[in-house]
Amino acid sequence: MTDPLPPLAPTGSTTLPSDTPTGPSAPFTDAQVAQFREQDRWLPIANVARIMKGSIPPTAKVSKDAKECVQECVSEFISFITSEAADKCLNEKRKTINGEDILTSMRALGFDNYERVLTIYLAKYRNMLAAKARHEEEDGKSGKRKRSLTSDTE
Repeated sequence: MTDPLPPLAPTGSTTLPSDTPTGPSAPFTDAQVAQFREQDRWLPIANVARIMKGSIPPTAKVSKDAKECVQECVSEFISFITSEAADKCLNEKRKTINGEDILTSMRALGFDNYERVLTIYLAKYRNMLAAKARHEEEDGKSGKRKRSLTSDTE
C-alpha cells in the first residue's frame, strides 16, 4: 500500500503546464510535493503538548524532543489508520469515512485491543450528539412558544 499524499493545495505560485491535468483526481507534481514540509502533515504541536500535559502529574515537564516525537508518531498513526479506512471506502465506492470504517481499519491493522473501548466511546459520542440535537430542537420550540406568548400580551 502506498502512502497517499494529503489533500492539500500547494503553497506559493506554482504554474502548471497546460497539458497537466487539474482537479481533484490530478496527481501532485514533484515541485508541488517539494513545497510541503513534513511538519505540515503533523498535528499542531500545541495540541499534542496539551494532551500530553493532561496525562502527567502537574509538576512533571515534557521536553521539546518528546513533544516532537509524539507529534510525529500520532500523526503517522492517524494517517496509517485513515489510509486503510479510505481504501475500504474506495473499494465500497463511498466518499465518506465513518466511525465504523476507522474501527474496522484498526482491527484489520492489528489494533484489536482498542476496539471495545473505541466502540463504547463512539456509541457515547453519538448519544451525546443526539441528545444535543434534541435539546436544541426543544429550545427552538420553547423559544417560539415564548415569543408567541409575549407578542400576544404586547
